Amino acid sequence: MTLQVRHFPALIATALLAMTAHAAAPGQITLTPEQILRAGITTAPVISAASSAGGTGGPTLAGTVVAPTNAITVISAVVSGVVRQIHVQSLQQVQPGTPVATLFSQPLMEMQRDYLHLAIAARLAQDKLARDENLLKEGIIALSRVQDSRGAAQQAGIAAKERYQALRAAGIGDAAIRALVSSSTLSPTVTVVAGVQGTLQEVTMTPGQRIDAGMPLATVSKDGARWIEFQASRQQAALIRTGDLLQLSHCGSAKVIAISAQVNSANQSTLVRAVPTATGDCLKLNEFIEATLQGMAGATGLRVPAAAVVRNGEASFVFVRNATGFEAVKVGVAAGAADGANDAIAVTGKLAAGNPVAVKGLVALKGAWIGLGADGAP
Repeated sequence: MTLQVRHFPALIATALLAMTAHAAAPGQITLTPEQILRAGITTAPVISAASSAGGTGGPTLAGTVVAPTNAITVISAVVSGVVRQIHVQSLQQVQPGTPVATLFSQPLMEMQRDYLHLAIAARLAQDKLARDENLLKEGIIALSRVQDSRGAAQQAGIAAKERYQALRAAGIGDAAIRALVSSSTLSPTVTVVAGVQGTLQEVTMTPGQRIDAGMPLATVSKDGARWIEFQASRQQAALIRTGDLLQLSHCGSAKVIAISAQVNSANQSTLVRAVPTATGDCLKLNEFIEATLQGMAGATGLRVPAAAVVRNGEASFVFVRNATGFEAVKVGVAAGAADGANDAIAVTGKLAAGNPVAVKGLVALKGAWIGLGADGAP
């Protein structure tokens, strides 16, 4: 009963308009100014999406400065061991080769021992191959014996090279490996160094800590590489396209490079990723920043208040004010457009910026349009 009373005035207005209005053309609703006033119909102008996105009138986005995934490097230990000394601290600038930590590693000594054994075996295999080749030239041994010696030398050499590369990956330099072969002195320590230029974001080890092979010791963010990730509402996301420019609250502008195809389940926002157009150090990681949409890439759409859009079957329409009343104009609504009555949404259709569209009294207009309450209406 409450529902019927609440909508009774709108139904009365609909019936009166339907009985007095007549269609001069398909979609045209002929109404006098007095009828429009009595029905409580008000209008708002259509806005150009391109112009509304520029200047101070564009939507404002809030975001955070982050490091690109390809700009984060993890420094890890190749062999297990115990942290003997830490040479760096967080937020320190590092260069390729900067010492990060020194580890005491028993497995490293075992790797050096194995390499020595294999290197000696490879050298002996080469010596044997050289002797057998000389004996073959003198006709003392058969060719098959030389072939066996050659195969054994190749296998011994491959095994020694594999262990050599393992030592290099563990942080042992070429000079240290050559010294190991000449002196046969094993070293239980290895210094882990940075591989890229950047800033140490985090040091995850402590002196005396036991480290397993592959465990991260620190993370480095490469200099100059920055992303800004904004959280856009559904209304804002409907206006943004890849390639749009965002005017940052400081540090120039940024270009939109990606828009998420899904929304955040917690706050229903859409992730918009942008990259600064200028290089420099004015943006800091984890910094909060605001931006205004300046220009849309190839923007040709229009924006209307969400309250102006009505549905008829599967199609969407707006009622455009003209000299004889209103005309129902079919429009396409942008994906992700909002339903809120106070929000503007992007549409396409036979509209022009500045056209007045009805935003109130739509129940009466739609009823008059489809003939609700007229004689013979169902």
